[in-house]
Amino acid sequence: MISFIVIGKNEAKNINRCFKSIRKTIEYNKLTKYEVIYVDSNSTDNSIEIARGFKEIKIFKITGICNAAIARNIGAKESKGDTLFFIDGDMEIIPEFLPLVYSENIGLKYDFVSGQFENNYYDINGMFLYKENYYTLSKDKYQTTTGGLFLIKEKLWNSVNGMKTKYKANEDLDLGLRLSKIGIKLLRKKELLAKHHTISYNDSSRMWKMLFNATGFYRIVLLRDHIKNINQLKNYFRENYTSLLLIFTIIAFLFFNKLSLVSFYLGIILIRSVINMRKDLLRIPNRFIYFILHDISLWFALFLFWPKEINNIEYQTVS
Repeated sequence: MISFIVIGKNEAKNINRCFKSIRKTIEYNKLTKYEVIYVDSNSTDNSIEIARGFKEIKIFKITGICNAAIARNIGAKESKGDTLFFIDGDMEIIPEFLPLVYSENIGLKYDFVSGQFENNYYDINGMFLYKENYYTLSKDKYQTTTGGLFLIKEKLWNSVNGMKTKYKANEDLDLGLRLSKIGIKLLRKKELLAKHHTISYNDSSRMWKMLFNATGFYRIVLLRDHIKNINQLKNYFRENYTSLLLIFTIIAFLFFNKLSLVSFYLGIILIRSVINMRKDLLRIPNRFIYFILHDISLWFALFLFWPKEINNIEYQTVS
């Protein structure tokens, strides 16, 4: 039996096509042993009402502290399948992908598997911008980290106690690293698994929101929890290399008292901003300031940000 587990918060604009894609997947693959679960993170829109419009969906609403890890853990807890298929509410899955990795006679062919997905980017007002594949894959690939879209054997999920609820973000990366640590290969198929409808990751409002609500701090938590994992170290400093450069610049300036060292750091930040905003050059100053504040905040988070596991999970069944 396969359990489709959808999580969402205020995804009314996307959730309808997500459920429709699951229905198409069930019909296309002629599934007879399945269930569809929706875990809502206390939405203030009509996401739950939309979910009610689809038959056979089990709906659960989180009434306490919410995050994606908590939602997925609830979905897994309430599921009955030996294969768990986790899907975000802003995604629509491709029906043709499932037979590559799953059949009712065999079950899930891999311990863990995901696939390619296509990002469809929108601005803050919902206007479509462009689309692109998230990964460049010419063949299947084993990775040490994953995203929130994947299939996993229920026994394996339970063996690592699901996701850590202290992560408000990067909970999927933490799961992937913990699975890699026990020798589980995380397979990503080259074929398209889903279309992801989301606000552009380069959208200024989204990035500033993440900065001020501490979402980015969970990269520091991930780094601390997996400090011995060389792949995690590489990933962190590849994405946050200027934060490392900042601390070296400050130390060097204290010892040598040369402004040229600070100029070097600011120059690198400028280059990074230009590369990041090459499609919208007018926003380079905005991104320049953002990167500096982001680098500073990461060092504060390293010493001051210590989230704890959330054990008191409150949710209810929605009829």
